[in-house]
Amino acid sequence: MLNEVALTPDVFDAALYSSPDACDIHLRYIREPLLTEVLVRDLRDGAWSAHMAQTEGRWHLRGKELFRKLAAQSRLRRFRPSTVPDPQDDDQWCDEAVASSQLESMAAIISSNAVASNHSSCPTVCSVERATNSAWWQGRSPSRLVPRNMNAFMEALRLVLPNANSLMFIDSHLDPSQPRYGNFIQLLLAARRDPPALLEVHRACYEGSGPKRIIFTGDGKADLEKRFRDNWSAHLVHAGIKVAVYVWPDTHDRSLVTNLIGIELSNGFDESNVQGDTVKFLRLGRVDADAIQRKFDPAVNKPHYVIQLP
Repeated sequence: MLNEVALTPDVFDAALYSSPDACDIHLRYIREPLLTEVLVRDLRDGAWSAHMAQTEGRWHLRGKELFRKLAAQSRLRRFRPSTVPDPQDDDQWCDEAVASSQLESMAAIISSNAVASNHSSCPTVCSVERATNSAWWQGRSPSRLVPRNMNAFMEALRLVLPNANSLMFIDSHLDPSQPRYGNFIQLLLAARRDPPALLEVHRACYEGSGPKRIIFTGDGKADLEKRFRDNWSAHLVHAGIKVAVYVWPDTHDRSLVTNLIGIELSNGFDESNVQGDTVKFLRLGRVDADAIQRKFDPAVNKPHYVIQLP
């Protein structure tokens, strides 16, 4: 659901485009996908962003603004150096990106026309002026059908979990004492990072329906709290992470909202043993993701209570 790309420095330099206006046009065009759908690989353990900051006087105004927003939104993912020499020019930064992609694949390496031409043997490299023809661009989709099991969930969220600063897991029936949610703890443990991410779980205050409905308020609060503590606390202590479980009067949302991406899940985070069963992961627009985040903000709406774990 979240892709990763690399940008060589020449993408930000108007002098290296086919015309004076082309830089503004193409940076404007790729801006929204870069700020909503991807992480940008910060090559050589942050040397790329350091180089960008030191040389930003050369960059187009729109490029400066884009780089600053990528940094402010925590979309720069530091990545270990490859074995090629330290880059000294744009072609060598592309060499580094290509070598980096061999260590761990990424969706695209975006560069200027000249640098892309010099690296035409690598299918991942594309010119910013032809980005719409790239496999990354043409393969973009707002949705994905994911097999209903934890391994598939983890793969679909591979870049989201360890890189997001804040994660809100919203599923009205999430209950770690139930076998269908028994593996959910793996998602929380995969979000371990330094500094720690803000981890929240949001669920409804009841389970079941009709005369079999159980309400987890009043005397029922201790029952629900025990289910979470018995199943999660030891794992969270060992991992050194904290989770806040918000219990709401009612909710039917099934979503994951983070600072990097918002995702609606058609069947929530529970696993199913039905052969071929899937969950639709739908990427939310920025406005919709923000609306869900506000809905579950205790400063805006009041939950019944919060369970702080461990």
